Amino acid sequence: EDIDVSGLTYEEALEKVRTSSLLDNCDITVTCKGMSYTINGMDIGLTPRIEDTVTKAMNHGKTGNILIDGFVNGMQVIARHTVMPSANVNETVLRDKLNEFGNIVYGELKEHQLEIGDEKLICTPGHSGFSGDTDEAYDQVIKALEEENFTKIRVSLKVSKPRTLSVEDIDAFVYTLPQDARFDITSNSVTVVPEVWGRHLDIDAIRPLVSKIHEGGEVVYIPFKTSEPAVKAADLESKLFNATLGSFSTYYGGSTSNRAANVANAASKINEKVLAPGEVFSFNDTVGKRSIANGFYTAPEYANGQTVMGIGGGTCQVSSTLYNAVLYADLSIVYRLNHMFTVNYCPIGQDATVSDSGVDFKFSNNTDYPIKISAVTSGGKITVSILGTQRDVPHTVKIENFSSYSGGNRSVRSYRSVFDPDGNLIRKEELPKSYYMSHETATEQNTQSQPAQPQTPAQPAPVQPPAQTPAQPAPVQPPAPEQPPAPVQPPAPEQVQTQ
Repeated sequence: EDIDVSGLTYEEALEKVRTSSLLDNCDITVTCKGMSYTINGMDIGLTPRIEDTVTKAMNHGKTGNILIDGFVNGMQVIARHTVMPSANVNETVLRDKLNEFGNIVYGELKEHQLEIGDEKLICTPGHSGFSGDTDEAYDQVIKALEEENFTKIRVSLKVSKPRTLSVEDIDAFVYTLPQDARFDITSNSVTVVPEVWGRHLDIDAIRPLVSKIHEGGEVVYIPFKTSEPAVKAADLESKLFNATLGSFSTYYGGSTSNRAANVANAASKINEKVLAPGEVFSFNDTVGKRSIANGFYTAPEYANGQTVMGIGGGTCQVSSTLYNAVLYADLSIVYRLNHMFTVNYCPIGQDATVSDSGVDFKFSNNTDYPIKISAVTSGGKITVSILGTQRDVPHTVKIENFSSYSGGNRSVRSYRSVFDPDGNLIRKEELPKSYYMSHETATEQNTQSQPAQPQTPAQPAPVQPPAQTPAQPAPVQPPAPEQPPAPVQPPAPEQVQTQ
């Protein structure tokens, strides 16, 4: 490229070539079957190997053979010698360009096309074209560049026919097992994935038809048989949240504005929560830490046998209301603990306390379909409902609580009975036991142990609970009358802070 390096040292030549625009505007030309194709050097990343090129120039006429070197150097008296640069290329782009040239020379190869139609396979014959193999042509281009040849590089490109399809190929393409429609739960949203119909072939019957699929032939139609899935999308969509499995309401109309706001906030965090079949619900994981940053306020709560002010007071009313809805929905209780003292917003033995210190309420979805929690507050009332799919045999649930006393403390044993629509007993089970201390006993224990007094968080300005969407809950189940059995000695209650 007219870069004169005669009379220069190696370092001087190297610097001169480095500052030039060597190969910036260089193209290469390839040929095949009488056709030529120009490839822009910049497109394929054609760049010089500077050191190799200068070394090539420096070694010209310096082979060590006196006769050869004398002849070569003598020729330079007559005419200058031009050194072609050693070059690098981008292999991926060069192969793409060779593939384009192959399609120009032979046309694009089109394989036989298979398409699933209405109870038949549509087979459209393909046609010959460039095979897509650029290995030999790529090696030929690289060798030519190394030999200082940038033009009229002969490359070998091949034509190929469409791949012959066998009966096994056709069967593998068509065969599909039937798949039932199913639920997909993502980001607390439920969608129905449609069913897939099964397909299969009569292998012996289709052999003559498969042999007709060839280049230049007509479109071939191959029949197949279908098998119906057991569960269809329409079936699932009609069952999704089509029933209220259980519902319960409690009242907090006499609460402070802060406690009412806490009830509404906790309810909003469990509202619309979806659980897949077998999934376990954790109240603490769902609601999060009871903190001002999480939208909670200071309100009365139990701590170590006393009523104190703490952030999140009133949250336990939400967990207790949920517990009752879960009981009447006949879902499985995983973990539940009662309050230290009795509460006045739900039946004895049917409360569920929670705490940031680790006390949680957990239950699992023991149905075959997704369930969803509805929790709404309005007019000083919270209603929690479990929405799901109506069971094949509807359940009616009855809760019974039996109390016994010891020294003013109260022990409660609770039972859940499940009945079919005809009133026949399906199942009876004992629920988690409850133990309640009297306030007098708690005061005496606190006086003797002298525990550290809890720190009362700063009291923020009272807030009004947010407006909630009213709900039409199912009637609240009244608690069964108490029938105390023989007294039992309760264990010592846990000393935890509850809300």
